[in-house]
Amino acid sequence: MDPRAVLTGLGPGQSAMLGDPGICVAVLDGPVDLSHPCFAGANVRRLDTLVQDPAGRGPMSVHGTHVASLIFGQPGSPVAGIAPRCRGLVAPVFRDFDERHLSQLDLARAIEQVVQEGANVINISGGEQSPEAQAEGMLKRALQLCEDNNVLVVAAVGNDGCSCMQVPAAIRSVLSVGALGTDGRPLETSNWGEAYRSNGILAPGESIKGANPGGGTVSLTGSSFATPIVSGIAGLLLSAQVQDGETPSPRAVGPMALR
Repeated sequence: MDPRAVLTGLGPGQSAMLGDPGICVAVLDGPVDLSHPCFAGANVRRLDTLVQDPAGRGPMSVHGTHVASLIFGQPGSPVAGIAPRCRGLVAPVFRDFDERHLSQLDLARAIEQVVQEGANVINISGGEQSPEAQAEGMLKRALQLCEDNNVLVVAAVGNDGCSCMQVPAAIRSVLSVGALGTDGRPLETSNWGEAYRSNGILAPGESIKGANPGGGTVSLTGSSFATPIVSGIAGLLLSAQVQDGETPSPRAVGPMALR
């Protein structure tokens, strides 16, 4: 499915909304092929991180490029993203051929970096399993930094098909995202658990069309691809606040809005 199909049924003013450059969405993922045609004209910048790899054809470049396109893909391009007029930051945290779960230390560093760069929303389509659903010290401090600066973190629950906690999605201040199938039911591979009851939502995550490095498109499935749909919608909601002359309040569209 095309990412913007989730906006079907909204009023004409909302469905036409493309976002506002006053709102910044950061993507913490694999390297992103910003030369892809869908990003032509997008206000997206790559930050220097510990991952210096250029975008290639490896699995994490495919992952990162696809995720970023679901938010920033430009109208009329091969992939029309949810919030193409929002400002974007890309902070690579996965090396192309290293598909391990993301370490909490590396994630914490990247979160702090994008907060300093002005991110309002942070998309994390990855994480690390934690039986106790607890963040380690550095990540705990980074997530507190987000709370203190009114920054919304949106994270995938993971795709192990079990009642298991993934950090940062399981942290109470984070908006966690599971994946829905095309039949409207949760995917069997999408994780679930008690910690997600107070901060979790479901979004379409099956056969989502996105950009593929090198210029083409690919349809992928999983909570990783449901997450940027939610991050993009959060960007639109914050853009509406800005366009109404209000101060953007990520907290108002995050986990607190579910309680």
